[in-house]
Amino acid sequence: MSVNAVLYSEWTKIRSVRSVVWALPLAALLLIGIGAGVSGSVGSGEADATDFDPVQLGYYGIFFAHVMVIAFAVLVVGNEYSTGSIHTSLATVPRRGLFYGAKLTTGAALSLMAGAVASVGTFFASQTLLAENGAAFGDEGTVRAIVAGALYFPVLAVMCIGITAMLRSLMLSMGLLVPFLFLVSPVLAEIPVLRDLAWYLPDRAGQYALRTHLDAAAPYSPMTGLLIMAVWAAVAAFGGWLVLRNRDA
Repeated sequence: MSVNAVLYSEWTKIRSVRSVVWALPLAALLLIGIGAGVSGSVGSGEADATDFDPVQLGYYGIFFAHVMVIAFAVLVVGNEYSTGSIHTSLATVPRRGLFYGAKLTTGAALSLMAGAVASVGTFFASQTLLAENGAAFGDEGTVRAIVAGALYFPVLAVMCIGITAMLRSLMLSMGLLVPFLFLVSPVLAEIPVLRDLAWYLPDRAGQYALRTHLDAAAPYSPMTGLLIMAVWAAVAAFGGWLVLRNRDA
């Protein structure tokens, strides 16, 4: 099969499963809606705090939105393992590199589309609601935060697709990824001995790129944080490829 045919096949698989189709729009809605809700409730008292970051506040919904991105990415791979259709897919596309690359490409492209809409939407909605307490587009760090917000979804999706390909199980992947990316970083950040380690976890690193007011405790710059997350994604994607190449379905 040609590359275009395999890509179209992956797109067809995604749009034919309702839970997969709605995951990314829900992620975008959560990011925009929660960010707008939180920003609309901020008063001058909170805005006068020394650590107040209006842009980071607008992206508050990322904590909840990325759960939907995880679900989307896990379903892209794990659904075929749970139904057993992976055998048919690999028989139809015996070139496993092409098959896996099409999954990564399709998942990343759709996540980027959702991430771009969500990031732009949450920035302008939240900063409009913050009014005089908000940041204007073009202020220092705002463009970088918007771009990082758009890239957060696809980088996270690639990482989760790779991990799901390694685990070869929908339920196991969800059971591992959701607690790890939703709970571990906040918990480690509160433990003095492990606080420095938390900075290098993928979600914490990627979300640092959404800030405009830098944290003095951070061991790297915001863009380096996004790069750290991208390294996690690259390693996971490569690990998924190794498992898919060397193990039977």
